[in-house]
Amino acid sequence: MIIETERLKLRRPTASDAEFYCAMMADPDVARFLTPDGKPQSRADAWRGFATWIGHWEIRGFGFFTLEDKATGAPVGRVGPWRPEGWPGLECGWTIARPYWGKSYAREAAIAAINWTFGQFPDLPRIISLIDPENANSQTVARKIGEEDSGEVFEFWELKLDVWAAERSQWLSRFG
Repeated sequence: MIIETERLKLRRPTASDAEFYCAMMADPDVARFLTPDGKPQSRADAWRGFATWIGHWEIRGFGFFTLEDKATGAPVGRVGPWRPEGWPGLECGWTIARPYWGKSYAREAAIAAINWTFGQFPDLPRIISLIDPENANSQTVARKIGEEDSGEVFEFWELKLDVWAAERSQWLSRFG
C-alpha cells in the first residue's frame, strides 16, 4: 500500500528502513522531543523503537509510514497513525530527518495520513497529536494540519505532553 502526495510516497516500513531510522534518532535535534531524556538514542534503543513501529502494524493493522522523497527515493521521515497501549487516542505523529526540515514534508504527509486514517476508521471522532509544550515546530505543523491545543495533558515516561486534536467533521470539511 502506498499513499502519494505531490512530493512524497507514504509506505509501510520495511526492514531496510532500520538504518535510516537509527540514524535519524541518533540526531540530537531530532531526538530532543521524542525520547524520555531528550537525548539521541543509542543504536540499540533506536532499533528497538523501529521494531515497535513495525510491530504496531502487525498488531493494529496500521502505523507510521516511511516517507520517501518521490524525486530521489530517499527516506525523509515517518508520519502516520499510532495508538500504542495506554495512549489517550489515535494519534497522527511525525518525525522528519533534520536534512529535510523546512520543506513542509511533515504537513504534506500528515494531511495525507490523517485523510487515510479517517477513511479507515469511519467512526473515529477525532485525531490527536501528542506534542511537547516546548516543541514550537511541531505545534506549527499541528496548526497547519487543522489541530488545536485541546488543553488536555498526557503523561508518558517523565514527559507531560499537550494533546492537540482535530475533530473529524471540521477536519474533513477543510482537508478531506
